[in-house]
Amino acid sequence: MKNRLRIYGILWKQYLFKYRWWILFVFAFAAVFGAAGGKSGDKERDYKGIAAGVCWSDEKGGELVARLEREKGIFRFRGFENVSEMVREVENGSLECGYELSENFYEGLLKGEAKRQVTLYYSPASSAHKISFEIVFVNLFEMLSEDILRGFLEETGFGKGTEQDAEDVERLLALNKQYAENGSTFHFVYETTREKDGKAPENLNGFRGFMAVMMFLMCLLGLGNALEQEHIWRALPGRLGGQVKSGYIHVAVFGSIITGGLCLLLQGMLSGRGGFGKEMAALLVYAAVLELYVRALNLFIKDSRGVYGLLPALVLGSFLFSPVFIRMENYLPAVTWISKIFPATYYLELFFL
Repeated sequence: MKNRLRIYGILWKQYLFKYRWWILFVFAFAAVFGAAGGKSGDKERDYKGIAAGVCWSDEKGGELVARLEREKGIFRFRGFENVSEMVREVENGSLECGYELSENFYEGLLKGEAKRQVTLYYSPASSAHKISFEIVFVNLFEMLSEDILRGFLEETGFGKGTEQDAEDVERLLALNKQYAENGSTFHFVYETTREKDGKAPENLNGFRGFMAVMMFLMCLLGLGNALEQEHIWRALPGRLGGQVKSGYIHVAVFGSIITGGLCLLLQGMLSGRGGFGKEMAALLVYAAVLELYVRALNLFIKDSRGVYGLLPALVLGSFLFSPVFIRMENYLPAVTWISKIFPATYYLELFFL
């Protein structure tokens, strides 16, 4: 037991000396983030989002713009009454894209005249417009829902008879609105995104997400360093080499967790949603996930150069596909499976249960 404690003491000393500058960098980042006003816990932050414009010329266009301006998501919609002004802002990069609603576009859509009712302007250097379609048309079809139902009832002659029939129509319209709001049937909705009313992407805690990726990166660096010393582990007698290498991986994992946990504590996040207990439980779960991930990676990669070669892809993939700054699967459902490749996903998802 004493020998094991002595070994772990040596490994911790080596780990802290090897990564002292990296650890100081992470703490310095946390301090700068807090000084810049990033200390927000789990509170919603003022996130400007991706700017998109909508040019309208009639009452229904104004109603759609009002809906979009209230929309919570990665897009921040602005209304324009002058299309040339909107196009100019798209061209100079102030807007990622802009929608021009033709006059009486709403009436045209109700008549089935879907062509040339909405014109999209976007910068050739941007692809953000590709995920803005859904937000615009979800709101548009929510507006159309009641009028489509009313038109259907009129075509079938319902409501054109007695006063009682007219009252029945109003009750049906009220039921349609109720069912549309609670997700039941008997409503007209255009929607392809799962959980449209789920967690707004900008409400994700960016600092926690950043630290999750940093902890993952530190574990990968620890694995790379362990593989660099493979010749030393093999030179040790008996099973001692394997035990020391395994202990070094333990130290690398828990060293990253302790560093990340202290940074979160400095930001006041360990007393956030769910309390201190949930935060600590999440960190312990993340430690187990990182331990398994690193050991599984070591089964396929036996050289430190292989680990270092994968670092850019794994880190960038974590930022893109894990819910660090945006829940990408809300807009590209296929990303759900890709995100499972990156351990930061499992840690961050614990805060949405």
